[in-house]
This record gives sequence, structure tokens and C-alpha cells, in this order.
Amino acid sequence: MSHPLETREAAPRQGKAAPLTKSLQQSAISHARLQPEILDALRHRLPDYLAASGVDLRRNGTRLVGRCPVHDDRAPSFAVFGTHHETCGCYPCGFSGDVFEVSKWLGRSLTFPEAVTDVAATLGVHLPQATAGTTPRPAMLAAPPFVLSAAERETVHAARLAFSDAFHAGEPIVDDIAASLGLDRETLRLASWGSSGLGLADGWLCYAYPQGLKWRNPDPSGKCRFRWIVGKALAPWRMEWVKPDTRTVYVTEGESDTLALIAAGFEADGTAACVASPGTSFPRDWAPLFRGKRVVLCFDTDQPGRTATATVAAILKGHAAEILTWKGTAGNE
Repeated sequence: MSHPLETREAAPRQGKAAPLTKSLQQSAISHARLQPEILDALRHRLPDYLAASGVDLRRNGTRLVGRCPVHDDRAPSFAVFGTHHETCGCYPCGFSGDVFEVSKWLGRSLTFPEAVTDVAATLGVHLPQATAGTTPRPAMLAAPPFVLSAAERETVHAARLAFSDAFHAGEPIVDDIAASLGLDRETLRLASWGSSGLGLADGWLCYAYPQGLKWRNPDPSGKCRFRWIVGKALAPWRMEWVKPDTRTVYVTEGESDTLALIAAGFEADGTAACVASPGTSFPRDWAPLFRGKRVVLCFDTDQPGRTATATVAAILKGHAAEILTWKGTAGNE
């Protein structure tokens, strides 16, 4: 069977590339509907794209590690991981994504079609031309990609470091948090890994996202149950745990329910992943993240939860391979 990509020879490229030319931007629009196998093949060449962008990587176990191309990284904190090394992330920067997200992160593209064109050009890959007679859709002005400032990244980093220090020092606050959630310390330890994890700020638990930090009020009667200290959710919490070989994804209404599913062993066999929507919100642009997966919606059984379940199911239709609803989420029954 032929490979979905046709490769032509290209001179090695070092360092940060110049912005896309106007012709490349226009060409990118015509490639917006590339076949999934072509996009997957490009994703699997993430290490080659990074190398062509001047990032030196070395193997460390199942990962590839190197210095972050964005911040002054004196100790390697950038890693490439996944079954096919198709995902990467930088802990201090709070970044996690595939090769197309890297293109935007490096400032080489703004939109997904532009990122596809940039990646293909960097790798010397020929993209199929648009079908004859097809009128390309006009380019739309895209908003700049959302990124945290250096000070905001430091806020997220400090919160995560505070939790790690408290956990390893055996401080009582970790046990208090575990007790308030009905969990054990091991679950908190597992949930602290990855670009989505746990932190401490203002004296209590925070949920760290790659691009945000969400504080949880331990007092249910408090005026503010949750608040974002910095940033926002650009993807569900713990979405980086959804790998190409993940078969089932459990989506809960809130991070504490995801923690409960982890504690109950839902990820134990390695075929499933538990992620959290931050409340009942679920943007439409998250749907492609669940392509081909069996998705189990675990929203609360109150009226807002039932409404969210129906809304999310409609959003995922045509993307997820199967959509199921679980009536008994750990947070409400």
C-alpha cells in the first residue's frame, strides 16, 4: 500500500523559520480538508519537524527530551512522547500539543491550514492540490493564538511546584485535600503528572491546565466555588492522556469527578483515559480531539448536567466512534 505522503528532497532547515508568505497562506486554505491519514502521517513526523526547527533531542526512556525552543531552558524541560512520538510539551511554558500546535506556538502559523502548510514545507512533503473546479473558501482573519505571559507561566509553575513540595514533604494540607475529595494520596500523585496536573495557591488546591490555573474553594458555602487565577481551558483537563491507542475516554463535569474515576481504577488497564470538562462548558472546537474514540459522558444528573450531556453528544456526533451516557458519576451518586 502506498504511503499517503509524497516526499521530495529538501535542504535542512535550522532555527526559526520566517513567517508564511502570502502564497503559502493562500495555498494553506486549499488544503484545509486534507485526508485524516495525511494529517496523521505529518503528526508522526514531529521529531523531524523539531530537528528541522533547530531543536536537539535525545532519547530518555520512551521519550525524547531537549531544551525548549521558546524559553531560556538551561535544564532540558521539553519532551516528545506518545506511541509514535506525536505529542510534545514544555512544563515551564505550560505547552502541550502536536506538530501543528508547535507550528503555531513557534509563531510560524496562525491557523490550522497554515500550520499544515508550514509543517509540510519544513519536511519537504508535497501536499495534494485542491480538486479541480473547487472554489477555495476565502481566508478568514484568525485571532492570535492564546498564550500565557511569562509572569502567568511562572504563576502556574509556582503552584505546581508548591503542590509537589507539599506532597513529598508529607504536609497535612495534602491529606486535607485528599479527605475533602474522598481520595487517597496515590490518586493525587498520579493526577499531578503531565501538562494538566495539580497545584497549590491561596492555601488550597488548584487544577493546572497547559494554559491556565483554576482554583477550587474548599468551602461549598463560599460565594465563589471556582475561579481562574490565570488563563483558561483550551482543552479538557488531562487531555494529553488521550493517546492514539486509547479506546475509551470518560468525560466528567469537573476535575474532582475525573479524580474519582482515576481512584476507582478506570484507567488501570491502559485502554481508557479520564478527562474533565471545566463545568458544563464544552467548545465545539474540542470535538476533533475525540475523533474515533468511544466517549462516555459522565456529567451530573441535575438539569444543567442533563442539558450539557445532550449538547456535548450533539457536538461529538460525527467525530466520536461511539457516544454513551453514564448515569452515575462519582461526584453526584
